[in-house]
Amino acid sequence: MEVKLQPIVYTTDTGRSAEWYSTVLGVAPAFESESWTAIPVGDATLGIHHVAKRPADTYLELSLVSNETLEAVIGRLATVGIEPVEGIKEQPFGRSFLIRDPDGAPVQINEHAR
Repeated sequence: MEVKLQPIVYTTDTGRSAEWYSTVLGVAPAFESESWTAIPVGDATLGIHHVAKRPADTYLELSLVSNETLEAVIGRLATVGIEPVEGIKEQPFGRSFLIRDPDGAPVQINEHAR
């Protein structure tokens, strides 16, 4: 059996979330419809799934590892109005900062120590 990772973000506005994640990831969707968008991310696919009401008990924090410096990522995102929740934090693995998607879900952007 071959398994491919496919995290799913549940949202009430698929277009808004797909545009936001495409901007953050720097990748265009491979598939888009009113109810589902698939965005390729390395060997995985991020699914954006439309729901009438976002499940309150569903929690997922996406953690993205950047090949850019965090300063470069923050600068790129700032040009489209996406700002970190707080500044860059030093971590045992390197550095990170947190942003929130249009529905308020946390997305951590990491830069691993080299």
